[in-house]
Amino acid sequence: MARSIFPNPKPPFYRDTRTIAVLVQLVFLVGVLLAGWFLYNNMTTRLAAANTTTGGALSWNFLSQTAGFGISEGPAFQPEESYGRAYWVGVVNTLRVGLTGVLLATVVGLLAGVARVSNNWLLRQLAGVYVDLFRSTPLLVQLLFWYVGVIAALPNIQDAAELGNLGYLTNRGMYLSWPQLTATGLAWNGWLLGGGGVAVVVAWLQRRRLRRSGRLGSGLLAGVVAGGIVAAAGYAVVAANATLPTATTYELRRGDRGTLFEDRNGNGTLEPAIDQTLAHVPITLYGAQDEVVAHGSTEQDGTFRFADLPAEAVRLTWSTPPPLVLSEPQRQGFNFRGGVSLTPEFAALLLALFVYTGAFIAEIVRAGISAVGKGQWEASRALGLSTGATLQMIVLPQALRVIIPPLTSQYLNLVKNSSLAIAVGYPDLFNVSRTIVNQTGAEVQGIVLVMATYLTFSLVTSLFMNWYNRRVALVER
Repeated sequence: MARSIFPNPKPPFYRDTRTIAVLVQLVFLVGVLLAGWFLYNNMTTRLAAANTTTGGALSWNFLSQTAGFGISEGPAFQPEESYGRAYWVGVVNTLRVGLTGVLLATVVGLLAGVARVSNNWLLRQLAGVYVDLFRSTPLLVQLLFWYVGVIAALPNIQDAAELGNLGYLTNRGMYLSWPQLTATGLAWNGWLLGGGGVAVVVAWLQRRRLRRSGRLGSGLLAGVVAGGIVAAAGYAVVAANATLPTATTYELRRGDRGTLFEDRNGNGTLEPAIDQTLAHVPITLYGAQDEVVAHGSTEQDGTFRFADLPAEAVRLTWSTPPPLVLSEPQRQGFNFRGGVSLTPEFAALLLALFVYTGAFIAEIVRAGISAVGKGQWEASRALGLSTGATLQMIVLPQALRVIIPPLTSQYLNLVKNSSLAIAVGYPDLFNVSRTIVNQTGAEVQGIVLVMATYLTFSLVTSLFMNWYNRRVALVER
């Protein structure tokens, strides 16, 4: 075989396509960095020249300054606290509506998605109308509809609509009965944490045992039962040893309101930074003639207030409560006390988010179920499985590999869509950040905070959903 007599030298670097590709990318990267540096330098220069109240260009000192405004919802916040604390309250409020919305949207979307492939004609059509109606309507329109058209049309406090023993519906919010830990129930928290740990371990061991024996099951029921036993045992122990602090005392103001607290420094005056208020403690108020004028209990913050008393109270007594009580809302004057309240803003935002997102999740579930071959249904019927058992053990486990990726996007959308809370005045992180920016002028820092917070939410959600997607993925052998 003849060999070529022509030399085959290596081309110079400026003619090597691989070298050229690397050089072009380096030039592009340098250009992006220079442009970014120019924009950043221009921004910091102008911010420093503006001499804003934030302490200079891109200073974060404003977070430690006094906020000067109150937040009516979420963790307790006073105007004397800092902007940083105010922003944290906004983050907590966003998590409240976001996590609750994700849970409810998942339940609604799953039920509607299954109904979309149901053999029942009426159920299938109703689910279709729900999906088409709420997917085709802008979220902001739905939010204003729930807030103005539904909640604002509810009766006022005096004519509140009763929900049996569950609570009341009014145009100022929902007031619901809710279990609450009392002043003696704080010790039960350790038992609850221990019960949760036991539940996780038992569920994992039971699932491992079922897998080894080739049987279906998740071990969830065994874990719940084990955790419940630990929690119940802990409740019995805490209840048997329940007692209030020996330094318990009270402040009584205007004969009908006050605070019950543990006087830790013994000065007889409530100092929030030192003393501990006592929640949900039964109290009895007495008048000047030592007659009983009212019975009730303290609130979560240890305060109490009564309306329309027959006489002014001059003293009170208290008794030791159980670790857990069912706090029921009671009408007092022009408001309700006790239980748990959902403001109109929170309720409207939550309804709009989970109903809107649930419609998209329903279509995702329907598509996932439809992606499972009909032969799977036929085989399950041949084995005598019911429709519910077929969905639970055969169809949905296979459909999850189709459902999870787009479901992750819907979860992310729901959390980011919660920023529409500003339309109804709910103090989420975006709403609170705008108030902070308006008062401090820290526009850039405020936007960076909001972007970083939503980015964190998105990354955490994506990491969890990707982990779960790998768990449910089909493994080929």
